Amino acid sequence: MLGALVLALSGLGVVVAVAVVYGASTGDAVPIIDATEPGQVSWATVTVLALPGAVLCFLAVQGLLGVVRADAWCLRRSTRPGQDELTQRVAQLTTTRAEVVEVIDDERRRIERDLHDGVQQRVVALSILLGRMDRAADAEVRGELQRRAIAETGHILDELREVSWRIYPAMLARDGLRAALEALADRTPVPTRLTVDLDERAPRPVESACYFTASEAITNAIKHSGATAIEVAVERDDRTVRLRVHDDGQGGADPTGHGLTGIATRVTALDGTMTVDSPTGGPTIITVEVPCG
Repeated sequence: MLGALVLALSGLGVVVAVAVVYGASTGDAVPIIDATEPGQVSWATVTVLALPGAVLCFLAVQGLLGVVRADAWCLRRSTRPGQDELTQRVAQLTTTRAEVVEVIDDERRRIERDLHDGVQQRVVALSILLGRMDRAADAEVRGELQRRAIAETGHILDELREVSWRIYPAMLARDGLRAALEALADRTPVPTRLTVDLDERAPRPVESACYFTASEAITNAIKHSGATAIEVAVERDDRTVRLRVHDDGQGGADPTGHGLTGIATRVTALDGTMTVDSPTGGPTIITVEVPCG
């Protein structure tokens, strides 16, 4: 509106200037100026009005430039973050990157521990059984050792399946978050009620963050809270996937603990948020919101 006003006044000034020059050159009356008669506007009048006209023209041009600069400043302020926001964002991304690297290292150490303490020990036991079976002379002893070796092979396959699920379940990539959470609920020893409201699949990083959040929350509930029932709810709107894990355990979950810190880091890396409500005595409610794009 200010720009339009300055532009209108500038146009009016141009009209007056042209009318005065035309009246001085032809001797005709200038209707835009009151009480003028033919020949009343002379070149002396033009000379007198030239200086204030030039000043007003200069002010009009500067006014238009000022309005343009003000519009550009408002555009930058409303569409781009300021220096403080950029500095804060860079610091947040740097911290998040360091935390993600630390979480990845922790995951690698945990996988190594699972393989060393679980699968490797069972493979060693299997090799010992096979060696004893090879040396046994009695057929009944050989049969018993063979049955134990077959059972140990089944345990090894179960251990490998468990480790692979903890690393990244193939069902999550193939069938999506709903199927992976259903499988997780079926594998949970505590009764788990699942509610999923997803019209379409979320981006893979979002699905991964939600799945591992649910998995870690359920693991914590089983190990530490003594929960007897767990509820997992997932819903999505146009921009956000929201996951809520509720257990009826004794509460007191520490948001700065190793497991919950890993969840928060994974979620924060996607510009998401995590809240933990776990008063002493329970229940514990973990809520995660992750943007889809």
